[in-house]
Amino acid sequence: MTHSSSSRRLQAPLPRRSLLLGAAGLGVMATTLTACSRGAGPTLYTLSVVPGQPAPGGPRFVEVRQPTIASGLDRDRIVTADTGYKLTVAANDAWGDSLAGQISRALAGDLAQRLPGTSVFAENDAVSTEPQAYVELSVTRFSTGPSGAVQIEAALSVKGAQAGAPDTSGQFYMQRVLVQAPAVSSGTMAMVQALSQLLGQLADQAAAQLRMMPPVPDAQTTDSGASGSASHHRK
Repeated sequence: MTHSSSSRRLQAPLPRRSLLLGAAGLGVMATTLTACSRGAGPTLYTLSVVPGQPAPGGPRFVEVRQPTIASGLDRDRIVTADTGYKLTVAANDAWGDSLAGQISRALAGDLAQRLPGTSVFAENDAVSTEPQAYVELSVTRFSTGPSGAVQIEAALSVKGAQAGAPDTSGQFYMQRVLVQAPAVSSGTMAMVQALSQLLGQLADQAAAQLRMMPPVPDAQTTDSGASGSASHHRK
């Protein structure tokens, strides 16, 4: 009899109040975990300027125009691989700024380092003079390619300026380029570093073309300086 009564006491259901408190505790725990996971933001990455070989020559003022980016690459999250049929996008890695803006600023910095006698600025920067030449990029790949190597595939053009716009009637250089680095260790940081190095290689090519451009007459330089005395902002 005593054993039977003890078993019934052990199997008796918990009071309703205890069940409600337990359920509430689990609900608070789930809410806290959800809040923590939502609060974790992506890791942000930026391209950097890569030193090259400085050499004299080139126009006095050069503008790097905002590049055209393939729509598949033009996103906040970083595209880590492009097999030609499939894009792989990072789950928690993002660009710290628009990819087009980062490429133009990094390329401008690369060119300024390679052309010490040239003032180089990115499009949309507030400047006080008109450019004498333009550098443009149209980017179709900016990630790890099908072979596993980090690649930049783009059309690079270098043009003289005429009345504040690219002069396609004069000296004009356009080349389809593919630059790549050996396969890197896994990780977004290694890929972004390699992409910065490859932009430096594109800057080497653009700087070489800019040095080949004929000098701008002094009269045109003076007129450009006068017309650009007021700061302006391109859009």
